[in-house]
Amino acid sequence: MFFVNLLETNLKTNFIGKKITYYTVTDSTNDDVWDLFKEGEKEGVVVISDNQRQGRGQRENTWFSKPGHGITCSLLIEEKFNRSSIGLHSILIAIGIINGISDLLKINLNIKWPNDIYYKDKKIGGILIETKFQKNKLFLNIGLGINVNESLEDFPSDIQNKASSIKIILGKPVQRELLLAYILNSIEKLFNHIDCPNLVDTYNNNCINVNDEVSFQLNNKLEKGIFKKINNKGQSIIQFNEKNIAYNGAIINL
Repeated sequence: MFFVNLLETNLKTNFIGKKITYYTVTDSTNDDVWDLFKEGEKEGVVVISDNQRQGRGQRENTWFSKPGHGITCSLLIEEKFNRSSIGLHSILIAIGIINGISDLLKINLNIKWPNDIYYKDKKIGGILIETKFQKNKLFLNIGLGINVNESLEDFPSDIQNKASSIKIILGKPVQRELLLAYILNSIEKLFNHIDCPNLVDTYNNNCINVNDEVSFQLNNKLEKGIFKKINNKGQSIIQFNEKNIAYNGAIINL
């Protein structure tokens, strides 16, 4: 059971969490946010579930979460960056997560392009951002999945060698409500004091796949290059044919 009142007690936000909706079981918190959006809810609504049955991940993957153990939630915000720099939303959210976890638990985490959260070589969290326009305003539905109190045997056998949780890292369980409060506080703090150069530098310094070989689509052809960094618009910079190109699409580590 996730105790919403405990989350609210520890929130220090002005707009994130203005309305919090909790479901014991749901198919997708992202879908729930869109339903609330259709009903007139605006920026700041947060949906949390203890059992998300059809959680989505990047590139149409599914997101595994053992009921009652991890954090599965989604939040709605209005765009905060220029359309040409829309990718910085994803960058800010990832940094907000690792900052929030570090503030509470003193764990140093990293990011894998574009916004997966890692501890060493194991994934502990992911982000899925969906967007919709309303009256020329862009709204972002940000889904967060974080492995918190799972043990190794809780994960399916095919991901046990590449997944981890905060409990595994620390050797003890963590209060999910307090952890989510720290994460949401951290995210809003970054939105309230946007510093694009610092966001980009922080991301590049914490990104674990800098200089990795990647594949990507270019002119309808699958090419290979070297992921170098992100630029000040949140685009990936890929070294290809001895040149650096700015790329907006998905890349795959090889």
